[in-house]
Amino acid sequence: MDFKLSGKTAVVTGGARGIGRAVCQVLAREGANVAVFDILADGAEETARLIQEQTGAKAMAYKVNLAEYDSVKMAMAQVKADLGPVDVLAYVAAITDNMATIEKMKIENWQREISVNLSGAFYCVKEIIDSMTERNFGRLIFVASRAGMDGGFGQCSYASSKMALIGFARSASLEYARMGVTSNIVFPGLVDTPATAGLPPDAKQRIIDRGVMGRLQDPEELGNAIAFLASEQAKGINGSELMVCMGPAPYAFRPMNLPGDEAALA
Repeated sequence: MDFKLSGKTAVVTGGARGIGRAVCQVLAREGANVAVFDILADGAEETARLIQEQTGAKAMAYKVNLAEYDSVKMAMAQVKADLGPVDVLAYVAAITDNMATIEKMKIENWQREISVNLSGAFYCVKEIIDSMTERNFGRLIFVASRAGMDGGFGQCSYASSKMALIGFARSASLEYARMGVTSNIVFPGLVDTPATAGLPPDAKQRIIDRGVMGRLQDPEELGNAIAFLASEQAKGINGSELMVCMGPAPYAFRPMNLPGDEAALA
């Protein structure tokens, strides 16, 4: 299907690798001009280079610290100057570098995950929503997590940020729908990315074996779903939660470094 994104400008956060890079590539393939946001400048530049080589689409990289409002504000202003007003925001970026039970969790780690996974989404939308409503078109798409629905053992910061992100996305869907802006949520499964490559092989294989499809998810599958939600064909979809996760979650959200984690996956 042709999602007819030609002439649209899309901002993708976390675009340096993994799901974010795949989303950038799919949106570019569908004709969008892509702004690659990431704090990893080299990775963002590589994504932009790959897009230009593969599709010829216009793609530009921006080093952005999503935890800092001023960084987001400056980047969004530069995107407008470089590529035009933002039509699509795909908020993919998230960090999960803090695995500990509540009593052991460090305050700074809690604050960092909330800042990147949640506050960054607020900062991004705040900077582009007026332009979207003025033009009566906008697509806000947020990548959430099953942890945001079920909680996460040893992941209270990540699960809390994702649950709050769901609430933020739903709120946006109520506030701006009559002005042509939709807001939707995508839930991935266990995706084949550099992050999942770091899981212990035995634990990862048990997760795969328990899944209904018996495989890891291709990040392009998430990109295709996001491209659809960004399109005119999806203009009637708002406030929805799209499960692009290959079926029921086959694993518990427990880290790999706590007592009892193997039992959770057995």
